[in-house]
Amino acid sequence: MGLKGAFARHASNTRRSLAKSGIVAAVFFIVFISVTLFLIDHQRTQYQHKIETRTQKFAVNYLDNLQEMMQQIMPLTGKSCEKVQSDLTYRAAFTAGVRTFVLVKDGFAYCSSATGNMMLGMSYIYSEIDWRKPLDMALQEGTPMVPEKPAVAVWLRQPGPSNTGILATLDLTLTPYLLLNSRDRDTPGFAIVIGNHAVTTFDSNMMPLAKLPERYTSQVAVPGYPLSMIFYHQSLTANDMRFTVLGSLVLSLMVGVLYYYMQILRQSPELALMRGIKRNEFFVEYQPVFHTASSTIAGMEALIRWQHPSEGRIPPDLFIPYAESEGLIVALTRHLFRMIVADIPQLAQALPRGAKLGINLAPSHLNAPSFHDDIIELLAEVPTNHFTVVFEITERGMVEEQNALEEFDWLHSQGVEIAVDDFGTGHSALIYLQRFTLDYLKIDRGFVNTIGQDTATAPVLDAVISLSKKLQMLTVAEGVETAEQVSFLQERDVNFMQGYYFSKPLGIEDFVAFCQNNAAFDYQAAVNP
Repeated sequence: MGLKGAFARHASNTRRSLAKSGIVAAVFFIVFISVTLFLIDHQRTQYQHKIETRTQKFAVNYLDNLQEMMQQIMPLTGKSCEKVQSDLTYRAAFTAGVRTFVLVKDGFAYCSSATGNMMLGMSYIYSEIDWRKPLDMALQEGTPMVPEKPAVAVWLRQPGPSNTGILATLDLTLTPYLLLNSRDRDTPGFAIVIGNHAVTTFDSNMMPLAKLPERYTSQVAVPGYPLSMIFYHQSLTANDMRFTVLGSLVLSLMVGVLYYYMQILRQSPELALMRGIKRNEFFVEYQPVFHTASSTIAGMEALIRWQHPSEGRIPPDLFIPYAESEGLIVALTRHLFRMIVADIPQLAQALPRGAKLGINLAPSHLNAPSFHDDIIELLAEVPTNHFTVVFEITERGMVEEQNALEEFDWLHSQGVEIAVDDFGTGHSALIYLQRFTLDYLKIDRGFVNTIGQDTATAPVLDAVISLSKKLQMLTVAEGVETAEQVSFLQERDVNFMQGYYFSKPLGIEDFVAFCQNNAAFDYQAAVNP
């Protein structure tokens, strides 16, 4: 696996992103279906309410106008049929929905706008009308004259003791309502209820009230009249469900894919690293460095660490080389400088004057346009009368950076010391040890681990120590873990040691406590190694 792939595996997780995308898509699917079906049902209910209100208003207006016309006809009940029939017929013809007007006197219908003279008892014509009421209505399958068509009878009684008044027979047709709603499936049914019977749009015959469907209905009364209307509608249809589910699946898939790519972009290694700087996910640990001869603290090396919010701690041997390869190391190093500066007051209390402050410097930083400004800004915040800054740079930096010689000279002019880090693990050329003025040679832990072992590389350690002495460079052994290693390094006069034998890298609070609790701390030895 390449460097980018290895770091990406830690800084981002494709499988986790897929799982999150699936969850987001599923949640969107559920929410979208719920909201869409709710809106469909709500909109349909609102529209149904408008239909009901409009129909009720129409019925009230119609019946009010009819009653007004019947009041105008009422004086005709005092005259003979021959005298009033033409007027009665005229009024029936020009009153919408009226089949006939019938004049009733003393309980007998004696004049019809359709047939003229007649003499029938009122109970024979409409048995369910209560003739004693000022206003009553009845619904029946048909009339003696037109038995095949349902009709509505409207009775308006003349004030007084006798059963005298006007009887109107209305043609009952729901065709206008059906035409009005023929293209709307939200209002598929309608019924007019009078008494114990109803006529509906879904059955050609008059039905008993008890046999009407009860589901998905709303009943609206007509104020002032013994009549009500029942509206039937479906809350949600199969097509509603089908199209909503299909649309939700398509949109959910799109949302899931979009969220996945947003996660991938958001969790790309580059963005993850820069976001980590912005959100203070990085922190510094300090590993004590000891004088080999006295085992007293000489200083410390500052090590940057990364605690990712979801991936946990990411190894520095992954994110530091990646930052170098992607041109992000300068920003990361500046952030390291800022974090060290923030800890300086506590470090100054824990360490003596002249303590070494080791900081790793990336080779590519030497060529950065901001290099001098970055170093000057750091030194301005570090009390140089208390700390000696030591920049540790790998040997490959001396080979790859053409202006390394000039930059090293400039660093020395600023009072900074330079250490060759991980010597012997890179290009391992002696030429640049002679070309450059260097202060320290850090012996890689790989050589330290050969102490006490009969390996082919064991003699190399003696050669490195001997070489550093000839070049008048101080030596620092890394990765010291055993007493045997300490004894070996003391015997060969290695100047400094660091490793888990003394202490692992510590956070600032633990590092300060470690220094304060170190009984063997010798200030004079630390100042004059």
